[in-house]
Amino acid sequence: MESAALLSPTDIHTIRRYVQTKYAPLPDGRRAEIVADAIRRALAQRMPNMPDDLKRQMIDRLISRCLVGERRDIRPEDVLDLFAEIGEDDGHLTERLLEPILQWANERTQRRWSPEQLASRLERRQGAVSLSAAEAVTIGLAPEGATASRSGWSVAVWAAVRSLAKPAPAIVLASVIALGGGAVWIANSMERSAPVEPPSSAPTPVPEAAPAVVPDVGIPQALKYTEIDVPALVAYLSGRDSMLAEEPYFGTIMDTAREYDLHPHLLFAITGQEQGFVPKSAKHALKIANNPFNVGHSWMEYNTDIANSAGIAARLLVKLGDSRPEGHDPFEWFNRTYAEDPLWSVGVRKIFDKLNGLGGE
Repeated sequence: MESAALLSPTDIHTIRRYVQTKYAPLPDGRRAEIVADAIRRALAQRMPNMPDDLKRQMIDRLISRCLVGERRDIRPEDVLDLFAEIGEDDGHLTERLLEPILQWANERTQRRWSPEQLASRLERRQGAVSLSAAEAVTIGLAPEGATASRSGWSVAVWAAVRSLAKPAPAIVLASVIALGGGAVWIANSMERSAPVEPPSSAPTPVPEAAPAVVPDVGIPQALKYTEIDVPALVAYLSGRDSMLAEEPYFGTIMDTAREYDLHPHLLFAITGQEQGFVPKSAKHALKIANNPFNVGHSWMEYNTDIANSAGIAARLLVKLGDSRPEGHDPFEWFNRTYAEDPLWSVGVRKIFDKLNGLGGE
């Protein structure tokens, strides 16, 4: 599985630098607590949609296993492995969460997972446990004399397969596969319950349901928060002698993007369009870096700090994005309010695309 790390040493280093800068007067122990909490919160935002208590349990185990025990990145496959392990003890939980896990895996990895592929991936992680023929026959999953095996799920879960008497969505079939159900058993179960048509009757064609059309409104997914190649972006900014490659600017903009669910490259692209990423050689670089977004009209009229200016810019983008009518280009929609220059959107888009191409993406 080719995927970006959910949490890398670079992320942790960025968090530590940010905390050490922002909370320098605090004792070391208190700063360590803030770092630990920030790491957990960052990881929580990148986890699948699941109950909070389960998410906390998985985060603790991922940190203990990957960051502390093995001293490496936490990657999406680590989440899938741990999810499969937990499923050995609670099959109902895994069956219920398979759909959000599938959606998350497709968002977090470069490959496109089918329900069957994900179910197979989870099943391979589980330890094999025998299911006797008597158990299978008792719950109606196998014909007389059949034998099979399953992976760590309670026998009660298998009773759910009987609901497959009528065609089920692919995600339901994937849930059965994830529980260890063989294709033959599924076919037999459906065949026993299906009504018998007279030989002379032709099958009635079933019209395919039209795919759901997602309205093109609001902030598009491409401009929402995602993990980026942090070292590549830092290297790019450093190559332009940018103040924003350093702290507290870089970490603050990253934190703001995560907080407001905005693509980090969108915020950095605006600073590139507004102030050329604030080169250190600029006459008033230290002041410009406080407000590289030019909120409040300009850095000269509104000189604040990077956290405040980034927050104002992010809130404005979210507000504008939420009100974007169907079919309107998001960059041009932002341009209407954010800047008087009608070519502002062209420049921001070009920079955004350039940043998205860093690191061979």
